[in-house]
Amino acid sequence: MNSIKLILFSIALGLAPLQLLAEQQLPTQFDNNRIILIPELISGKKLRFFTDTGGGWNAISKELHQQYNWPTITKVADGEEHTLSEMPKFKAEAEIPAGGIENFMAGYLFIAPEAEISVGQQFDGFLGGRWHAEKIIKIDYVTESMFILDSLDGVNLNQFKKVKLGFQKDSYQKYTTAFPRMSIKVQGIEHQMLLDTGATSTLTNTAKKQIQSKSNVVGTSFIAASVFDNWKARNPDWIVIKKAEHGTEEAMIKVPLVIIAEQSIGPVWFTRREDNNFHEFMSSMMDKKIDGALGGSGLKYFELVIDYIDEQAYFKAVL
Repeated sequence: MNSIKLILFSIALGLAPLQLLAEQQLPTQFDNNRIILIPELISGKKLRFFTDTGGGWNAISKELHQQYNWPTITKVADGEEHTLSEMPKFKAEAEIPAGGIENFMAGYLFIAPEAEISVGQQFDGFLGGRWHAEKIIKIDYVTESMFILDSLDGVNLNQFKKVKLGFQKDSYQKYTTAFPRMSIKVQGIEHQMLLDTGATSTLTNTAKKQIQSKSNVVGTSFIAASVFDNWKARNPDWIVIKKAEHGTEEAMIKVPLVIIAEQSIGPVWFTRREDNNFHEFMSSMMDKKIDGALGGSGLKYFELVIDYIDEQAYFKAVL
């Protein structure tokens, strides 16, 4: 969608038009390879939005909405009525844009109890796949920065490798979840993966120590159990942490070398998930069957640009 159409859609929906700068840096905090946006309200209060390209909703806390009483609209989805909130107004120097508008949320936010959004991690909001959609987003894990780009003109793409992204579409060729699919290679075998900036594991203290993490909550990557078990059987020298994840007691495996966008990086920690999590449930929301999710444990080596408009991603390994 071009910039003029985006402004017109925003005005029609009563949303504040985006600041269309060539490169708009977002107020960002990286937390163990997970990305949190920290915009500042006009009142001066700073909010914490967890961002997740593999997340299914955009939401803001019910408690915060009751305090500020932002305008709402009513939407019906799957026969159920929902009250959605307008994106709050932020200070110009610390703002974030509304979500994609070509979906039933239309740039608005679900209103949900903070406990449902935070899961004990103290977030005021959640920005999923349909927030990222319709944008060009640059994420630099090395410098820990995130930008919204008006175009690719200012990016030296000669230094990047291009990857085609796949998206599930409806009968009108509109995206459904806006979950991006891409491929990686491990030991010459290609695996289709969800590009998932929000993939998170909560580690046991033992796993935290082995991984040498500063926190128990970390950005990870996920892999289906059948693939995990095959890697483990074929590579007895690869490090495996049994019962690494708090709550699920799932294991983690340290893969020495992964090829992403024709670039070899590693090591990458993968957390095991039962096959049906990805081969069935998540695959039902993708354009192809996937084996897992590529998250912060693999993305941390890159500067990347995700072009949702042209359905491409560009990766530059910074080793």
